[in-house]
Amino acid sequence: MTYALDHPTHPPLDEATARAHAADLRDLAAQHGITNLRFASAGRLLGHLDNNRDSVDVARFELSAEERLRRSFFLISDRVLTNPRVNPDLITASPL
Repeated sequence: MTYALDHPTHPPLDEATARAHAADLRDLAAQHGITNLRFASAGRLLGHLDNNRDSVDVARFELSAEERLRRSFFLISDRVLTNPRVNPDLITASPL
């Protein structure tokens, strides 16, 4: 079964676009309690989510940035780095 999306999907955020808009991404992230923003791979950013923030803040950041850049991505909390068998792209994510 398939479902129609109620909004258009954008191509994944690539490294060149993320770096070209790094200051804007960092500013947007900070507004939602996200710091230490890093590019992991296409469509994946890593960041530190303040302790008093939650998944709603992450979603609001993602939606704001996707609307502005016309690129889709997921923000992954750097808390996952303490888990065993973390994907290598998260370990080697480079700061924006």
